[in-house]
Amino acid sequence: MRRLASFAFFAVIVGAGCVRVVRPPSDLIYEDVPQYAWESLKQQGSFRFDYYVARSSMQFEVQGSGVVVLPDALRFKGTWRLGEEERVLNLAAAGDYQLERQGSEWIPRQKSEEAKILEQVDRVIRQALLRRKGRGFELVEDDGETITYSFQPNLFYLDPGFEKKYIAELVVDGRTLLPRKINARSDDDDIQFKFSVSGVNRRKKIRIPFSENFKLTYALEEGRFAKAKSVLRKRLKDVGRASRMRIKAGNLEAALTFPVDKQVAEILGEPGQLVILGLNLEGAGPQINTRGELSDIFHIADTVAVPVVRSVGVGFDSLSRPLLELTITNPEPRSRAFDYLGVAVDGVLYEVLPVDNPTDVLRIANVTTYEEAIALSIKLQRPFNGQLRFLDQERLR
Repeated sequence: MRRLASFAFFAVIVGAGCVRVVRPPSDLIYEDVPQYAWESLKQQGSFRFDYYVARSSMQFEVQGSGVVVLPDALRFKGTWRLGEEERVLNLAAAGDYQLERQGSEWIPRQKSEEAKILEQVDRVIRQALLRRKGRGFELVEDDGETITYSFQPNLFYLDPGFEKKYIAELVVDGRTLLPRKINARSDDDDIQFKFSVSGVNRRKKIRIPFSENFKLTYALEEGRFAKAKSVLRKRLKDVGRASRMRIKAGNLEAALTFPVDKQVAEILGEPGQLVILGLNLEGAGPQINTRGELSDIFHIADTVAVPVVRSVGVGFDSLSRPLLELTITNPEPRSRAFDYLGVAVDGVLYEVLPVDNPTDVLRIANVTTYEEAIALSIKLQRPFNGQLRFLDQERLR
């Protein structure tokens, strides 16, 4: 297997409020780069893109440009044409919804195929990515600046009868190992697909006029409403959601332009308290399980530190699984006379550490999705001495 020159390549990891550049896995080989490149792109803070798809025999064409801002926002401007029919596309999307400009208003509706640009690109390349040991891609050239691969694309939505043969290329930036281009075409040039990437991590938000399209409702179980409003507004802003707050019928309501994933909404209402626990395998203390591991049963002997979080970086391991890296103050446990140390957030045990493990920098890898990791990082950086219980999310129009 051909290995990459280890000194020449870097990958970008997004942290909450910052961007850090670190080396990719030291054992990365050419066969691993396509998977690493595509999955890493989807995990960047933001990027610009140009998009073009056409089938000449049907007089069909969509082209335009846009920006993606994670965790889930997309803005796209372009044109759609089929025969003599042509319309301007001006839309924004987040989650399962999109806003489309009609006159002076932005109208919410279910996300259409036109707004699922990243999903379309993923379909084009996914079949090749699923082949084991990188066999879906063939290395064409590594000129130092870029690495180029050929692959067989999936263009079923343009060619449902699989009537044509295709040529496709993935061009990867030689420094960041992020995709620059994904191009595909039929051998008769009837069907074309082009997707190019630029401006990685240069945008922090998508700008569209605010409108009250969705409403989150929370019950305040602990704390003061004034502080809860302030913290929730800032946390929502950190996930790219402008909001308007009001107190109604004893609950806190947040009006939004775009909806929020239910799990994210729940996390954003939680206190965000980080503690280090002393854990024993046996004892009289209350039992706690490592998150997602029913067999890992520990007894909480004591809370040995309540650190202050200085910064949180959201990154990914070599298998593109999300993780958090926390830099903290007051990290030293007042005692280490236990079997293990545990890292818990709001009563959830995320990590179990050897009792002599340093605690000034902590990692939380027991996280399921990127969206969960982002929400967790936000509440850790904006802790709240209280508790908001998420009730529901309602579409207003």
